[in-house]
Formats: sequence, C-alpha cells, structure tokens
Amino acid sequence: MTYEEFKQQLVTSLRELFPAGTCITIRPFSHNNHILLDGLTILEPGSNVSPAIYLNHYYKSYQQGTSFSALQSCILRYYYEHCSVRTVDTSFFTCFENIRSRIVYKLIHYEKNRELLKEVPHLPWMDLAIVFYCLIQERSGKNASIPIFHEHLDYWNISVDTLFSLARQNTPLLLSFCCDSLADLIFPVLDVLPEEERRSAQDTLISESVPMYVLTNHLRLNGACCILYQDALKQVSDQLRDSLYILPSSVHEVIAIPASHAGNPGELPRIVGEINLAEVSPEEILSDRVYFYDRSSRRLSLY
Repeated sequence: MTYEEFKQQLVTSLRELFPAGTCITIRPFSHNNHILLDGLTILEPGSNVSPAIYLNHYYKSYQQGTSFSALQSCILRYYYEHCSVRTVDTSFFTCFENIRSRIVYKLIHYEKNRELLKEVPHLPWMDLAIVFYCLIQERSGKNASIPIFHEHLDYWNISVDTLFSLARQNTPLLLSFCCDSLADLIFPVLDVLPEEERRSAQDTLISESVPMYVLTNHLRLNGACCILYQDALKQVSDQLRDSLYILPSSVHEVIAIPASHAGNPGELPRIVGEINLAEVSPEEILSDRVYFYDRSSRRLSLY
C-alpha cells in the first residue's frame, strides 16, 4: 500500500471497531522545528479531546514488513493507554485565574521555529526560545496541554513578562527536577544480557565511560528547560564539585558532563550534531550548540 492507501484503510478499519458517531480523522500537526506529522484522532461520542497518534513511523514499520493488523493493534493499544482524559471544559481557559497556576514553559530552537514564534509569546534565550503552555494534566510519560498564543494574552490582558513570572514559579513545582547518572539509567537495561556479558558491559561503563548525568523533569517530557530552574545547575555542580558542559540531547533532557572529565571540549559540538542527525527525531532536536556552566560565577553561557 502507498502511504495514502495505508491511512485510508486504517480509518476504514478503525470505524468498524468504534461505536456509531465516533469521529476518526487524520490531519497534519505542526511540531517543533517546523516538522509536520500526520496525526490520527479518535473522538468517541461524548468526548472532545483525543490523543494524537502520529502515523509516519507506523507506516515505516509497515514498509519494513510489520503486518497491517499488528500495527492497528499497536495504534489501538496506544489510544487506550493515553485516552484517560476524554473531555476538557475549554471554557475554563477563558478565565485567567483558572489557569494561572498551570502555566509552564519549555525550550525550543529559535531559528528552526521562526514561523511558530510569530504566533506565540516567547522570550529569546541564547540560541533558543522560551515558550509557554497550560498543563492540564501531568502523568508519567504523558500529559495533556494547551499551547499559549498571542490572542490568549490579548484576551487575558497580560504581558509576556507576567507569563514568564508565573511559568518560572509553576514549572519547577509541577514538573520537578531530576538528575540521574547515565550509567544508572543504562544498568537496568543490561539485565536482558547473559550474566557474563552483563558484567563485562557494567565494568566497561564504570571504568571507561565519561561520567554523564541526565537532567530533566519527573515526566521526562519537555524537560530540557530544567536548566532554567533556579539553582538546578548549582545543585549538580556543587554535588560534583566541578563546572559543567551541558549537551542538549533533545527537547526532553540535557546531559551534563563534569568539566574535568570532558577531554577535548572542542569536540563536544561535533558530537552533539552527529547525535542529533543520527539518533534524535527531527521534531525533538533542541540545539547543536553546547553550553558551559561555570561553578565559580554560577553562570550558564554558550560554549
């Protein structure tokens, strides 16, 4: 099947599995870095909100030999795992007092999102931009949110500075800071290996790897903005007794490397660029630049 035939057959087959009156549609959604992805939405009777299920990678799996029925089962499973919120009273959004405690921020790349930034309130920050959204629900691995546009500020009669002041207070409270050793995150994955291979891999990680720390929020969604949290980098650098190189591994997290273990720091931007090209989804890339946190001055800057 072509991609268009794949989408049409998916809609047709899904309609047979849901009650009459269910609205099943596929339309392009604009993502970070001006990436368009086709999103499937399923609005059952009585619902006004649906998780967007992005189909592009499902079709790639189909091209690689996964059966259509298996992919449909995966899509259905994703839908039922993420449809805990079925209705949202959107009228609450018109009253600023209702949502002021739910306003949070995230970081995106400035140049790659110039078109989006024409439509949304934002603050430039180094080579990035701070943008805002209203967090409706937060759960591990998922959330429901509404992006904030210029017309919202006009309706609420507030400024970008007010928005930032609220987000700076709310984001660390709603999306709390986490710092984990990369090795500690990898070790549990090694449990699938035979015992001898597992021990060898663990020894290699301990003895040869550069110490790296993953900084994000407890949801691990849009967590790169944790570098804006007051004292977050200070806390990490004080614990490690070192300045930090900050590598933006995606919009969801950054990696901190103690400066004394960074080897040749001039190589770090190249490494970040290569990882972004080969390992990170285009819509999740944050930046190819590297940042430096100086422990003595307590300042973060572009390296």
